[in-house]
Amino acid sequence: MGIKIQGNKIYLPKIGWMRFFNSRPIPSGFTIKAATIRKRQDGWYVSIRIEDKTVPDYNTHPITSIKSVLGCDMGIVKLVHLSDGHQIKNPKFATNKKIKCRLKIRQRRVNRKVKGSKNHKKAAIKVGKLHKKIADKRQAYQWKVANLIASRSVDAIAVEDLNVFGMLKRCRPKIDEKGRFLNNGQSRKKGLNRSISDASWNELTQKIEYMAAKSRKILIKVNPKHTSQKCNVCGHVDASSRDKEKFICISCGHMAHADINAAKNIKELAMLNIASTVLRDSEELEPKGSKRLKQRKEISVRSMSKRTEPRNFSDKDIKLAIS
Repeated sequence: MGIKIQGNKIYLPKIGWMRFFNSRPIPSGFTIKAATIRKRQDGWYVSIRIEDKTVPDYNTHPITSIKSVLGCDMGIVKLVHLSDGHQIKNPKFATNKKIKCRLKIRQRRVNRKVKGSKNHKKAAIKVGKLHKKIADKRQAYQWKVANLIASRSVDAIAVEDLNVFGMLKRCRPKIDEKGRFLNNGQSRKKGLNRSISDASWNELTQKIEYMAAKSRKILIKVNPKHTSQKCNVCGHVDASSRDKEKFICISCGHMAHADINAAKNIKELAMLNIASTVLRDSEELEPKGSKRLKQRKEISVRSMSKRTEPRNFSDKDIKLAIS
């Protein structure tokens, strides 16, 4: 790419030499592969991609060697609930009262300035810097959480395969017989959507997957259906068993924290997925003379013989074909 670094100067193609703040020196043995330049609210940033072919790749453990799994349930009151009973707090960087009040004041100042003026641009930059500060804090905290989860003494980490984009959709409108719009709960869901966006579960899952791969662990995504409504003891599924953060099974009377109970269900689903994949692989590796493969061959031969049987046409069919 023709990128060079000398002290606090960097050479970029078509731009030339320019000064920059060298926040992190490149370790010896690495070569520069590419550079990405982007503009943020408080200035320009350059991120450099480096490579050292002598460093071995991170190879995860095979799925057959997995013996212990850690279930993770994402939440809002607490950011992550683990199946071993541990809970990780949610700082709520964008939804706490102090930040919301500060953001509201700065946005009001932008609206009161004349559009296109220098004061309007200055006020808008201040709003952007506050948003950047919130995003940077969230990113740093998520890396800390991902490192904490990946450092657990387990072979695999299980999370829910959440459709966050679908969860943030607006409620369907309700219309009465006269064509008037009724209350559909969107005003209440607005606050929930903000909390989900602030938690950013997708980004956290990506960071957990990255840190798990560095620790030679596997990330397993399971179907989130009924994980918060199912009893971990008896397996009974009922929505009325959950009351906010309390879980009381109406079948067996089991009492637990609702999100920790869901994390245990996620762990069980992941163990079932591992068992099914191991069984599928073992079936594929069976010798050719096994009974199962013989049965499969017999079934396929029967089906082929049925297909290849000649069809007996009647005189009516022949007349129709000729006509």
